[in-house]
Amino acid sequence: MRYLIIFFTITTIVIAKCDIYAEKLVSSYNSIKYCKNNNIVMQSGETFIYDDMRKKSFNQLLNNPDINDMFKYNYPKRFITQMPKNVDPGRVRYEPLFRAIYGNSAAEVKANLLAIKWIDGSLIRVTKKEGVSQALRAVVRDLKELPQSYLKYLTPIGGTFKWRKIAGTSRLSVHSFGAAIDIRVKYSAYWRWNKGRGYKNKIPARIVKIFEKYGFIWGGKWSHYDTMHFEYRPEFF
Repeated sequence: MRYLIIFFTITTIVIAKCDIYAEKLVSSYNSIKYCKNNNIVMQSGETFIYDDMRKKSFNQLLNNPDINDMFKYNYPKRFITQMPKNVDPGRVRYEPLFRAIYGNSAAEVKANLLAIKWIDGSLIRVTKKEGVSQALRAVVRDLKELPQSYLKYLTPIGGTFKWRKIAGTSRLSVHSFGAAIDIRVKYSAYWRWNKGRGYKNKIPARIVKIFEKYGFIWGGKWSHYDTMHFEYRPEFF
């Protein structure tokens, strides 16, 4: 008697879907309407795939991310002095989403810029969209409560709005969208300047915590550190 033996291979198909990070995006930005069936839908009707389900190297995360990739690394709430290699929470950005939120050109972004007073009375320009200018006003109010000795880290500022690419890349800086600020360059450190000699930072924790309180992440919490840099990313809080 012969027996016929049949083997069945069961393949599990993983379907991308909206998750808690997508929900956080929706609750953080008024211009995002909802996430459904793995799509982020803007109030304008524009739609973006949330998760392309592709595994990516570190460079691919930076240069060809999807929206879900922005949450690859958790942003630490505690004050830290150095991140593990290639761990840059918030440095992965899906540029089409930022363009849809803040403006697709320099002219579109400029149309929504407001001038607000920095702590030394100078005027700086940031976007009013998504409450960025309102959040930065709150930052200024709290920074003014710090002892006078902190002023040297904050003025003069390095800059706010400027439509430009990040040095050495083809990616737009968040400064292009009027949603970032660089504080004083003199007391700051940047990984490109340091040429591999290790992490450096002089920015006090109290300054960082004030910015974070109002939804700004700090570039000092990147392995590719930029300690002068703060950008509005409320989805991380």
